[in-house]
Amino acid sequence: MSKFRLAFGIHNHQPVGNFEAVFEEAHQKAYLPFLKLLERFPEISVSLHQSGILWRWQKARHSEFFELVGRLVDAGRIELMTGGFYEPILTSIPERDIIGQIRMLSEYILSHFETEPRGLWLTERIWEPHLPKLLSQAGVSYLPVDDTHFIYAGFEHSQLTGPFITEAEGKTVTLLPIQKRLRYMLPFGEVEDVIAELRSQAERRPDGLAVYADDGEKFGVWPGTHGHCYEEEWLPRFFEAVQKNSDWLEIVPLKEAANSDAVGRAYLPSASYEEMLQWSLPATAFLEYENLESWMKDEGQWERYGRFVRGGHWRGFLVKYEESNLMHKKMLRVSRRLAEFEAANPNRLDETGKVRDRLYASQCNCPYWHGVFGGLYLPHIRQAVHSSLIEADSGLRQLLEDTGVTAEIADYDADGREEVVVATDRLSAVFRPGIGGMLVDLSLNQQNFCLTDTLMRRHEGYHQKLSIAVNPDASRSTASIHDRVIAKEEGLADLLVQDWHLKRCFVDHFLPPEADLPSVHTGRFEDMGDFTLEPFEFNWDAHSGRLTMRREGRLNCLEGPIPVRLTKTFCFDHDSDYVDVSYEIVGLSDTDAEVRFAVENNFNFLAGHAENRYLAVDGARTEPGYLDSIGQHQAARSLAMIDDFMSLGVALSSDRPAEIWHMPIYTVSLSEGGFEKVYQGTTLVHIFKIGISRRPWVMKLVLAAGARDSVLERIGITQTVNG
Repeated sequence: MSKFRLAFGIHNHQPVGNFEAVFEEAHQKAYLPFLKLLERFPEISVSLHQSGILWRWQKARHSEFFELVGRLVDAGRIELMTGGFYEPILTSIPERDIIGQIRMLSEYILSHFETEPRGLWLTERIWEPHLPKLLSQAGVSYLPVDDTHFIYAGFEHSQLTGPFITEAEGKTVTLLPIQKRLRYMLPFGEVEDVIAELRSQAERRPDGLAVYADDGEKFGVWPGTHGHCYEEEWLPRFFEAVQKNSDWLEIVPLKEAANSDAVGRAYLPSASYEEMLQWSLPATAFLEYENLESWMKDEGQWERYGRFVRGGHWRGFLVKYEESNLMHKKMLRVSRRLAEFEAANPNRLDETGKVRDRLYASQCNCPYWHGVFGGLYLPHIRQAVHSSLIEADSGLRQLLEDTGVTAEIADYDADGREEVVVATDRLSAVFRPGIGGMLVDLSLNQQNFCLTDTLMRRHEGYHQKLSIAVNPDASRSTASIHDRVIAKEEGLADLLVQDWHLKRCFVDHFLPPEADLPSVHTGRFEDMGDFTLEPFEFNWDAHSGRLTMRREGRLNCLEGPIPVRLTKTFCFDHDSDYVDVSYEIVGLSDTDAEVRFAVENNFNFLAGHAENRYLAVDGARTEPGYLDSIGQHQAARSLAMIDDFMSLGVALSSDRPAEIWHMPIYTVSLSEGGFEKVYQGTTLVHIFKIGISRRPWVMKLVLAAGARDSVLERIGITQTVNG
């Protein structure tokens, strides 16, 4: 007698750079208990996908887990699935890297478990129509995707009774429609209701199947789910219920669904799950989408017409978050340079393995977007991607035997304007002449650390829910993370600030008389000049390693508009961990004025309130000294940010006294645990009182960055200032 089959798949992943404790907690609370429980139910078989990151960590920390997986694989209880080794959004990386990442994980699985995976886990279920050709070339024969994708294409739920075939250029793969209803019911619904739902489907199609595939973290890591699944025994009760109904129901791996007769052919639009498409929208559109959805549900029209209402597109995150776009384009540049090197040096492919591994690690999807998980808002996850990129790029520099100061002038960030990418043995820097002449990336090549990995404070669509968020102690129910509205601490609404420019380096302001530290901290001031976001002309002198940027703009002073020319010059040395910077400001009319000129820089050492990370002004640690402290200092010449933990430092030293302000960058974001504030870096502002006239005002700065002791020595300090 045929049975109704529930094809069951689990996806486990932790991002590159996540804390060791997070890996361990997820392993102990979700990954291990799920498989140990599965071993107790021999009638149940499932599919398992894990990212290569997680496989490597478990092999190093928990070899017994590999033994457990091996036993279940040998017994036919687990089907292992492939995917991108470092869990990239496949459509966000070059095609050569798509195939390379999939083959890397497939080979890893084959070498460790002697099984060749044919099914693929599609990261975040982000689909684009060209993928079948690439997946087929990588040895993939099937993959689960959301039923939402099919509904957007015009299919009815009643049609999604089995696998579908799709193709690109005649290369086919099989698609398995994951039921959204089951994704929300497991493990948050009552066991009886899940069985009732499956029975209802079985009554309509006794020999049919339903597809469930979702994150394994739902079974132990999401808030409250470990107690719910194991201590309250939701998962054992569910497996027992399946056994009790074994006369008509069985749980099988996804490959059995893929091997079933195809229902038909399908061509799906670019899509992901519903929430992802909403998250990718700009804040205003996010709210409008949410309001429209609520209105349609109130009017009873959502079930019928909701398929025609959808959010944006994953690539929208690259527009919504400029920091994501800069990481992404940095990654594409490294990938291109690696491909060019390998094409030009086919006999040296054995030398590029480490570079390729670091490139693939930098393609881990998590910090490139933001939804209900921290993602882009988590500095340690962003920094891990930057670190991988810097290491890969430095490795290429060595393979290419690049020496001295090199520069590339190109549209680095795909905005239609040229950027200047400068590299030395110690530093790499990306300048945007077209937007304020600012420095948008400063990386330490020897320490694999990005100093400018900061984040703008911006309005998010979900911020309006902050007013109804409750303390976590007030919410004890086990609910989907999409439904939880919790604030981790009081006063978060006071931190909701919107920046009007990217929080990077050498951002130039002319401050109005009323501008003070609080107004600059919150961005609530009118800049008197037009130099912050406007274009500069530029010239790169390869012989001297000198980048000069110049803009003729104007100041809106009490005396009236005054034309002004601002010139800033950056001079690099190939083996130095400092950059000489000079400013020249000259009036272009006979009208003179007294103004305050401010140079803003933003750096991030990840921990804002730690004893081993601190600020030093003119060689003395400030009080209280934390990187997230607020302070202002009169007639100072040097300001340093020191990280004793990583033995790193960055300092700015000027040839004339300045008033120096420092202030933290805190964002408020939504994570799986609720609303939280996150330190995103420290803003340093040097303010000079200058007279605008035809006589040039000139100021020189030294930017020192790198090893802590070297930075301190550069600004005239011979020992640590901590304590």
